[in-house]
Amino acid sequence: MEYLSVGKIVRTIGLKGEVKVFPITHFRDSRFKKGSHVFLLDNNNNVLRDLTIKIHKKNGDCDNLIFNEISSIEEAQTILGQYLNVIKDNSFLKKGQYFYSDLEGLEAYFDNGEHIGKVIKVEEFNKYATLRIKTKSKDALVPFVNAFIGDVDLDNKKIIVKYIEGLL
Repeated sequence: MEYLSVGKIVRTIGLKGEVKVFPITHFRDSRFKKGSHVFLLDNNNNVLRDLTIKIHKKNGDCDNLIFNEISSIEEAQTILGQYLNVIKDNSFLKKGQYFYSDLEGLEAYFDNGEHIGKVIKVEEFNKYATLRIKTKSKDALVPFVNAFIGDVDLDNKKIIVKYIEGLL
């Protein structure tokens, strides 16, 4: 089974097991809704713990969560720093949308066929996501917007960047 990280537990709140989570998903409301399951995984993506969300409260850029399975600060402290994961489900995506994890590792090419490098990370900025592409000489940043991206071919593991003079 394939999983996606949707948040990182950054601190405990209070004495009853509530945790503060830094979200790494665009689907906060559905990922963290009451009754949803999130998973703590080991390094081999094996499920260490299945947690059910009891209460979700937005807290600015973060989310506060209470799980059915955790009822004390001592229990909550044992999961600090861990990532919350969900089962990967493509039904969340609309046409032309991608999970960042699917973009990482793709080979990037200009639309004229010239190889640029490999997408090593997708970074989130206020207005749009940006691809960090490792070229032979440096890391290049390319906004992941239609003006710059021609095609994403997950089957062939490549992404086409529109050639624009001075882009890289």
